[in-house]
Amino acid sequence: MDATGRTAHSLRNVTCTVLLKNRQETQQGIDYILLLFVPNALLVQATFSMVSHRNTFKIRLLLAILPVMWIAGFQLGAARLTAQPPSAARPAVGDDTSTPTDSLERQPAAESVDWRPLLAMGVGVFVVLSLMIGLKVHAFVALILGALAISCFIPLDIIGFVKSPEPHVIRAESGAPVQIVNRVTSSFGNAVTGIGVLIAMAAIIGKCMLVSGAADRIVKSTLAVLGEKRAPLAMMVSGFVLSIPVFFDTVFYLLVPLARSLYRSTGKNYLLYLGAIAAGGAITHTLVPPTPGPLLVASALKVDIGVVMLIGLAVGAPSAVVGLLVAAWLNRRMPIAMRPMAGANVNSLDEQEFTRLPSLFMSLVPVLLPVVLITIDTVYKASLGANPSELQQQWKGWLGLVGDANLAMVLAALVAVYLCWKVQGHSLQQLADHVEDALLSGGVIILITAAGGAFGSLLAMTEIQKVIEAWFAGRESSGLVVILLAYALSAILKIAQGSSTVAMIVSSSLVASIALPLAAAGTLGFHMAYLVPVIGAGSLMGSWMNDSGFWIFAKMGVLTEGETLRSWTVLLSILSLAGLLVTLLFVTLLPFPF
Repeated sequence: MDATGRTAHSLRNVTCTVLLKNRQETQQGIDYILLLFVPNALLVQATFSMVSHRNTFKIRLLLAILPVMWIAGFQLGAARLTAQPPSAARPAVGDDTSTPTDSLERQPAAESVDWRPLLAMGVGVFVVLSLMIGLKVHAFVALILGALAISCFIPLDIIGFVKSPEPHVIRAESGAPVQIVNRVTSSFGNAVTGIGVLIAMAAIIGKCMLVSGAADRIVKSTLAVLGEKRAPLAMMVSGFVLSIPVFFDTVFYLLVPLARSLYRSTGKNYLLYLGAIAAGGAITHTLVPPTPGPLLVASALKVDIGVVMLIGLAVGAPSAVVGLLVAAWLNRRMPIAMRPMAGANVNSLDEQEFTRLPSLFMSLVPVLLPVVLITIDTVYKASLGANPSELQQQWKGWLGLVGDANLAMVLAALVAVYLCWKVQGHSLQQLADHVEDALLSGGVIILITAAGGAFGSLLAMTEIQKVIEAWFAGRESSGLVVILLAYALSAILKIAQGSSTVAMIVSSSLVASIALPLAAAGTLGFHMAYLVPVIGAGSLMGSWMNDSGFWIFAKMGVLTEGETLRSWTVLLSILSLAGLLVTLLFVTLLPFPF
């Protein structure tokens, strides 16, 4: 064959390679349309039904089908990509013996796909969401039953799962049917070990900051520094800081009376004050540990809590500013006058007055102490070289003790209890009552969060990560795809069942099965900790009538359901997108900060 003939033959092969690649990418695009467009179309239909006909049964049915359709699209994409790897059918350029027809026909036969992991995932998520949405079962019971459903698909000789340094299942020499239950209980216990003390101490800190006047001092000091003209910024900053150790609903209860007082003095910007509180409080509630959602996500993804705190604060601050700007826009677009609150007891928090308040420094210690201790330990470990000296190793050990998240939170809780005794003069019995009240509310959160951890561990024992790893094999854009899938999954779960914490718990379990193998193989392309704010941002999307935060904003702010949909729902949706975009910016500019 002469040079011209060889050149023409090579060009034909290149053309066939490009056509084949484009055909595969087109098919992948169809999979993504099935994965994202169909559920979103159902969501639009549910919203239209809600606004036009208020058909509650239809809304619940559509929202129950929503995650199932997402998983169906996920399974379809996984089946196609594992059956036909993108690199399997590419002809060699310049092969003189190949023809365009041969290149298209030399595709390998579809490999057999183990559907058990995907089926187990679909059944588990369906059980959880159908119980919570359809039957209104408590989240703890739904998650445990979902974990048991997944356990039925796992071989009996598998007794555990190790997430690091390389994810793999633990097998016993023989198995028994009782392992179906034992796997759930052992995974539940392991989850409590990781997050139990942290959530309990966070609940104590939040309660004691309220009854000692520390939270009140932080808010009043912020207002004094920024002034009345910058009161919305003061409200946002107060909500941002207080929602790190205190649950969002408590922070909103605390700050709404101040917003009402500001309106009485200014006669305007009532919705702006409410929106500023919501923007600051919601973003740290979902992005910064030790609140349960981001704490469990960090545990599921096996990332350092100190790194998650720093990244959460870095992402949360500009996102909160965006939320404040959106609140100002909403206030101009739909100005709302403050209305009287119904009921004599609802306004009890407005009347709470302290004769003495702690200093600003002591008020901030319960909030900042764990952040400082954990940050010092994280930064010191990151600054060590490859071969640290013996003295540096000793310092690393002691700072690891002081910077341990559990110890740091215990120390902060002790300071918070001390403030109740020192400033307000509470007796030992009163202090015990405060701690008991905190643990009663925190205990429920621990149970739900640990049940979510068990759900994730059982999902990992199905070895679904191997299916997902094959799905993403050879794809350069896998890191971006993981981010978008993590956000979409968290957002869909949030819209479907209402709870941000549950959405983060369930989605982190699924995302961990995707991200951990990629991170272990070095193909993820960014630090795993960035997935925590991505999932947290997704859990803010589309908050509506099935979210307790929706009703807290509506009832405490004395707004109608329509006003809340046009303000709270819009604000949190834009806040969600802002969190995603800021995280993507950090991933692009600083993919490995530590």
